[in-house]
Amino acid sequence: MTSNQAVEYWHALQVRQPEWALRAYARMVQTLSRDVQQRLQLRETATEPYVVVFGKTQVGKTTLLLDLMGVVPAQMGRISKVLRGGREAGQSATATTMEYCRSTSERWGLTRKGETRWLVEDRDMTLALGALRTEMERGQLKAEVSPCVVHLPESCFLGGAQGSSVRILDLPGDNPANEEEQRHVNLMAKTYLPFADLILLVGKGDDLGFLCPGAITLPGIEDWQSMPYRFRVVTTYSYFSKSVKDILRKEHEVDAAQVRQRLIEQVERFGKLSDPAREPRLFFPLEFGNSWHQAEKDDPLLHSRMAPIITALRNELLEQITSSTTPMGRLRSTLDTHISVRYILHKKTCAVEETLQALELRRVALTTEVQNWAVIVERSHRRFKDVSELLSKKPYEQAEAAIAQATQALLADPNERYRPKEGGVKNDRETLYTLIREYARTLGAIRLDVQPGNCPLPYWRQVRRLFEEPEQKSVDDILSAEFWSIRSVLSDYWIDTYWSSSNYQEDRARVRRAGTAALTNLAGLWRDQWLKALTGTQRATSQELQQVKNQVALHEEETRLAQARLGVIEQSIVEQDAERTRITLDSKEDLERCERFICLLEQEYSATLDQQYAAALAQSDLSDALLGLFSCVALSQQYYEFLAFNQQAAG
Repeated sequence: MTSNQAVEYWHALQVRQPEWALRAYARMVQTLSRDVQQRLQLRETATEPYVVVFGKTQVGKTTLLLDLMGVVPAQMGRISKVLRGGREAGQSATATTMEYCRSTSERWGLTRKGETRWLVEDRDMTLALGALRTEMERGQLKAEVSPCVVHLPESCFLGGAQGSSVRILDLPGDNPANEEEQRHVNLMAKTYLPFADLILLVGKGDDLGFLCPGAITLPGIEDWQSMPYRFRVVTTYSYFSKSVKDILRKEHEVDAAQVRQRLIEQVERFGKLSDPAREPRLFFPLEFGNSWHQAEKDDPLLHSRMAPIITALRNELLEQITSSTTPMGRLRSTLDTHISVRYILHKKTCAVEETLQALELRRVALTTEVQNWAVIVERSHRRFKDVSELLSKKPYEQAEAAIAQATQALLADPNERYRPKEGGVKNDRETLYTLIREYARTLGAIRLDVQPGNCPLPYWRQVRRLFEEPEQKSVDDILSAEFWSIRSVLSDYWIDTYWSSSNYQEDRARVRRAGTAALTNLAGLWRDQWLKALTGTQRATSQELQQVKNQVALHEEETRLAQARLGVIEQSIVEQDAERTRITLDSKEDLERCERFICLLEQEYSATLDQQYAAALAQSDLSDALLGLFSCVALSQQYYEFLAFNQQAAG
C-alpha cells in the first residue's frame, strides 16, 4: 500500500468513527415520548459539519461572519457593498443562504448547483447577487442541496489571520419587510437549521428581546433554551451603552467574565433564563465592523480597554465553532440531550400549571356565579308563588265588593246625613238659594272611604297607592249640573216672595231632588276613581305575574348556562390534571431512558469494536490490517474519552 493509499484508507476509517455514538443517540431518541421526539430532530450521520448565523435583519450577521473568517478591516466596506447586491444601506442584504470562502485568486466567484461563475469586477459580482435577490423576491429561488457559495478575493483576508476553517452559513435575516422574503427565510431555516452543529444567534446589545421565547418563530429554534448547547448568543453594539462605558472606565479589572455576566443580567430583564441557558460560555458580547473601528478613532482609551476583552471572546468563539464540528464535539453535544428533555418537559408542565391556575380561577368565579343565580332563581320562584297565591284569592272581586259596599253606605239615609236645613222660614227665593248653597257645601265635602274587607292587604295597599281623589272641578261640575235647572227657574222669577205656598213647596222639592241626584253622582265619581285604581292594580299585578314568570324562566336558563360553563371548566381541569399526570410519568420515563443512554453507547461501541476488529483480522494486506487495529485503538480511546466527558458533565 502506498503512503497516499494508507492516508486515504485511514481517513475513511476515521470518518466512520463517530457513527457508533450517533446510532446510540438515535436509538435513545426513538424510545422517548412522541412530542419530545419531534423537538429533538436527528442529525444525519453523513451530514457535513457546519455552523449557521441567524438573527433579525440589519444586526451585523454578515459582518460578524466576515470578521470570524479573518477579512481585513479595511476591506469590510468594499465586501459589504458588493454583498448587498445593489441594495441601499438599511435594507436586508442577504438574499438567501450564503457560504463565504476565500478565493484562490483576486476574482470573485458565485457557486450555485455545483457550477461556479468567476467575476473580475466588483460591479459584476454586485449585479449577480442582485439578480439572485430578484429571483428570490419573485418566489423562483428554491431550497437547494447546498447553499450559494461566494468566493471572496484573496487580498481581502489578513495574511496570518486566525479565521475559522469551518463552514459557516449566513441565513437571510428574520422579520424582513417583504412577505415573499419571509417565506424564503422560513424555507431556508427549515432546510439548514435542524442539522446545524452550532447556531449563532446574533442581535444588538440594545435589543435583547430577540432571545425571548416566541420572538424567534422559525423551525428549529422556536425556543433556543430547549437546546442551549446548540446555540451561542452573539451581540453587536455591546459596549456602546453609557453604563458599559462607565464600567470600563472606572473598573480597570473588568474582564470577559464580568461583561458576560452583565449581558446575562440584561437578557433576564426580558424573562428568566433556564439554568443551562445561563451558562456564561454561551454568551459573546462583541464589537466588529465600522462601529468598532470608529470607536478606536473617537475614544482610543476606551477602545484599548475593550480590545483585550473582545479579542479573548472572539478567540473563544472561534475555538467553540471549531470544536463543535469535530467528531468528538458532535458526539459531546448528544450528552446534553437530557437538558433538552428536562427543559421541554418543564415548559410543558409550566404551561399545564398555568392553564390549571387560570381554569381554577375561572371555576371559582363560575361557582360563585352559579350560586348567585341559584339565589336569584329561588327569589324569583318565591315572588312568583306570592303573586300567584295573591291572585288566586280573587282580590279584584273582593276589592270591588268592598268599594260597592262603601258606596252603598255613602248613599244610605241621605235625608238624615246630607239633608241641610233651609236656613230660614220665609217662603222666598233667598231661602232656596241658601238651601242650594248648603247642599253644595255639604255634598262637596263628602268622601268615599273604602275599607279593604277581605281583600289581601298587599293588594289593597297597591290600590290605595294608585287611588286618586276626584278633582275639585269634577265635583263642581256635578253640583253645577244638578242644581242648574232649579237655579234657572229661580232666576226667572221677578219677585222674591212666593205668593203660593204650593209653588214654594214644589221648588223646594226640586232642590231636594237635585241634592239627591248630586249625591248619587258624586258617590259614583268617587266609586269610579276607586275602580280605576283597582283596575290598574289588577293589571299591574297580572303583568307582574307574567314578568316574574318570564324572569323565572330566564334565570333558570342563565343558571343552566352557568352550570354548563362550570361543567366545561371542571372537565377541562380534569383533563389538564390528567395531562399533568401524563407529563409527569412521561418525564420520569424519558429521563430514565436518557440515563440508559450510556448503556446504549456501550452496546453500539462493543458491536462497532467487534466489527472493526474482525474486519482488521480479515484483511489480507498486513498494512490494512495494522491500520484496522489502530482504528480499534482509536475507537477505544474515543469511547473512554467520551465516558470521561460524560462523567464530567454529570458532575
